[in-house]
Amino acid sequence: MRTWLFLSVLALVLPACGKAACAAPMSPDAPVSASEPRATLRIVVDLPMKGGCDEAFDLALYENRGVELVQWDEGQAKCEGRKGTIRYLPKRLGRDALLKEIQRLSTKSSVLEG
Repeated sequence: MRTWLFLSVLALVLPACGKAACAAPMSPDAPVSASEPRATLRIVVDLPMKGGCDEAFDLALYENRGVELVQWDEGQAKCEGRKGTIRYLPKRLGRDALLKEIQRLSTKSSVLEG
């Protein structure tokens, strides 16, 4: 009896779940369309002095899906005066919001260009 009841309820619920209503959400790792605008920001930052300072900074920025790439200039192994480029998606993350986040994650920051 319980099996029959379960199957009856299931049969009523499944048709209500159309393609649009039950579509899986877009994966966070889904590629961004090549036509979506991108912008870059050249920065110099002093990062908090702890092991893997640049990695911690990168991971925190990548939490925002508007940040596409963080790339550090070659030959820098210290946490102070790190130069790099951030490529971001302005439709998803405005320049001012990105700058605020950079300031929050660093002890000192400035924009070189962009």
